[in-house]
Amino acid sequence: MAADRVLALVLLAGSAVYLGVLVPEVGRAQTALGSGDYYTVGPTALPTFAGAMAAIFAVAVLALGGRTAPQTMFGEGLSSGIAFALVVAAAAALMPHIGFLPSAAAFLAAVFVIFRATTWWIALILTLALPVLLDQVLRKVFMIPLPGNVLF
Repeated sequence: MAADRVLALVLLAGSAVYLGVLVPEVGRAQTALGSGDYYTVGPTALPTFAGAMAAIFAVAVLALGGRTAPQTMFGEGLSSGIAFALVVAAAAALMPHIGFLPSAAAFLAAVFVIFRATTWWIALILTLALPVLLDQVLRKVFMIPLPGNVLF
Protein backbone atom coordinates (compact mmCIF):
# COMPACT_ATOMS: atom_id res chain seq x y z
CA MET A 1 0.00 0.00 0.00
CA ALA A 2 1.25 3.52 -0.78
CA ALA A 3 2.54 5.73 2.01
CA ASP A 4 -0.01 8.45 1.37
CA ARG A 5 -2.92 6.02 1.68
CA VAL A 6 -1.52 4.45 4.87
CA LEU A 7 -1.08 7.88 6.43
CA ALA A 8 -4.57 8.96 5.31
CA LEU A 9 -6.14 5.89 6.90
CA VAL A 10 -4.26 6.48 10.16
CA LEU A 11 -5.28 10.15 10.19
CA LEU A 12 -8.89 9.30 9.42
CA ALA A 13 -9.04 6.78 12.27
CA GLY A 14 -7.27 9.20 14.60
CA SER A 15 -9.59 12.07 13.77
CA ALA A 16 -12.62 9.82 14.30
CA VAL A 17 -11.39 8.91 17.79
CA TYR A 18 -10.43 12.54 18.46
CA LEU A 19 -13.83 13.90 17.40
CA GLY A 20 -15.84 11.07 18.93
CA VAL A 21 -14.09 10.71 22.29
CA LEU A 22 -11.63 13.45 23.16
CA VAL A 23 -13.45 16.60 21.99
CA PRO A 24 -16.70 15.79 23.85
CA GLU A 25 -14.63 15.14 26.99
CA VAL A 26 -13.21 18.67 26.78
CA GLY A 27 -16.74 20.09 26.82
CA ARG A 28 -17.82 17.85 29.69
CA ALA A 29 -14.73 18.70 31.74
CA GLN A 30 -15.22 22.44 31.20
CA THR A 31 -18.89 22.18 32.17
CA ALA A 32 -18.08 20.15 35.28
CA LEU A 33 -15.49 22.67 36.41
CA GLY A 34 -17.69 25.64 35.54
CA SER A 35 -14.90 27.38 33.67
CA GLY A 36 -16.23 27.14 30.12
CA ASP A 37 -17.43 30.75 29.95
CA TYR A 38 -14.09 32.32 28.93
CA TYR A 39 -14.17 31.24 25.30
CA THR A 40 -16.96 32.96 23.43
CA VAL A 41 -17.35 30.09 20.96
CA GLY A 42 -17.09 27.30 23.52
CA PRO A 43 -14.05 25.28 24.52
CA THR A 44 -14.58 22.65 21.82
CA ALA A 45 -14.76 24.96 18.78
CA LEU A 46 -11.08 24.85 17.81
CA PRO A 47 -10.55 21.14 18.58
CA THR A 48 -13.63 20.29 16.51
CA PHE A 49 -12.34 22.41 13.64
CA ALA A 50 -8.90 20.75 13.81
CA GLY A 51 -10.34 17.22 13.89
CA ALA A 52 -12.74 17.96 11.04
CA MET A 53 -9.95 19.40 8.87
CA ALA A 54 -7.76 16.33 9.50
CA ALA A 55 -10.67 14.09 8.48
CA ILE A 56 -11.38 16.15 5.35
CA PHE A 57 -7.73 16.06 4.27
CA ALA A 58 -7.53 12.32 4.93
CA VAL A 59 -10.61 11.68 2.79
CA ALA A 60 -9.16 13.89 0.04
CA VAL A 61 -5.89 11.95 0.06
CA LEU A 62 -7.77 8.65 -0.05
CA ALA A 63 -9.90 9.87 -2.95
CA LEU A 64 -7.09 11.43 -4.97
CA GLY A 65 -3.98 9.62 -3.68
CA GLY A 66 -3.59 7.09 -6.49
CA ARG A 67 -4.05 9.62 -9.27
CA THR A 68 -1.96 12.59 -8.16
CA ALA A 69 1.21 11.09 -6.69
CA PRO A 70 3.41 8.22 -7.77
CA GLN A 71 3.07 5.11 -5.66
CA THR A 72 5.77 5.13 -2.99
CA MET A 73 6.53 2.76 -0.20
CA PHE A 74 5.86 3.82 3.39
CA GLY A 75 9.51 4.30 4.42
CA GLU A 76 10.45 6.68 1.61
CA GLY A 77 8.85 9.77 3.18
CA LEU A 78 9.74 8.88 6.74
CA SER A 79 12.79 11.17 6.96
CA SER A 80 10.72 14.17 5.85
CA GLY A 81 8.08 13.29 8.41
CA ILE A 82 10.67 13.06 11.16
CA ALA A 83 12.16 16.41 10.11
CA PHE A 84 8.71 18.03 10.22
CA ALA A 85 7.99 16.51 13.64
CA LEU A 86 11.28 17.94 14.96
CA VAL A 87 10.46 21.39 13.60
CA VAL A 88 7.00 21.25 15.24
CA ALA A 89 8.55 20.16 18.55
CA ALA A 90 11.14 22.95 18.41
CA ALA A 91 8.46 25.56 17.65
CA ALA A 92 6.31 24.30 20.52
CA ALA A 93 9.27 24.36 22.90
CA LEU A 94 10.29 27.90 21.88
CA MET A 95 6.81 29.43 21.83
CA PRO A 96 6.45 30.06 25.59
CA HIS A 97 9.88 31.68 25.69
CA ILE A 98 9.95 33.90 22.59
CA GLY A 99 6.22 34.39 21.92
CA PHE A 100 3.76 33.28 19.29
CA LEU A 101 4.72 35.61 16.43
CA PRO A 102 8.48 34.94 16.35
CA SER A 103 8.08 31.20 16.85
CA ALA A 104 5.38 30.93 14.16
CA ALA A 105 7.52 32.90 11.70
CA ALA A 106 10.56 30.75 12.53
CA PHE A 107 8.45 27.60 12.11
CA LEU A 108 7.27 28.65 8.64
CA ALA A 109 10.76 29.73 7.61
CA ALA A 110 12.21 26.39 8.71
CA VAL A 111 9.52 24.44 6.87
CA PHE A 112 10.10 26.42 3.67
CA VAL A 113 13.88 25.95 3.91
CA ILE A 114 13.79 22.25 4.79
CA PHE A 115 11.22 21.34 2.17
CA ARG A 116 12.69 23.70 -0.45
CA ALA A 117 9.97 26.17 -1.38
CA THR A 118 10.01 26.76 -5.12
CA THR A 119 9.13 30.44 -5.02
CA TRP A 120 11.09 32.29 -2.35
CA TRP A 121 9.07 35.50 -2.44
CA ILE A 122 5.78 33.68 -1.82
CA ALA A 123 7.42 31.81 1.05
CA LEU A 124 8.67 35.11 2.46
CA ILE A 125 5.22 36.73 2.23
CA LEU A 126 3.61 33.71 3.92
CA THR A 127 6.30 33.62 6.61
CA LEU A 128 5.68 37.26 7.51
CA ALA A 129 1.92 37.60 6.96
CA LEU A 130 0.45 34.30 8.13
CA PRO A 131 1.61 34.52 11.78
CA VAL A 132 0.20 38.06 12.06
CA LEU A 133 -3.12 36.97 10.54
CA LEU A 134 -3.35 33.93 12.82
CA ASP A 135 -2.42 36.04 15.82
CA GLN A 136 -5.18 38.53 15.11
CA VAL A 137 -7.83 35.88 14.42
CA LEU A 138 -7.01 33.84 17.50
CA ARG A 139 -6.71 36.83 19.82
CA LYS A 140 -9.55 39.03 18.53
CA VAL A 141 -12.12 36.57 17.15
CA PHE A 142 -11.68 33.55 19.41
CA MET A 143 -10.20 35.52 22.37
CA ILE A 144 -7.48 32.94 22.89
CA PRO A 145 -4.51 34.23 24.87
CA LEU A 146 -1.31 33.40 23.01
CA PRO A 147 2.19 33.36 24.45
CA GLY A 148 3.76 36.75 24.20
CA ASN A 149 7.07 38.34 24.86
CA VAL A 150 8.37 41.84 25.52
CA LEU A 151 8.45 42.87 21.85
CA PHE A 152 5.25 41.15 20.67
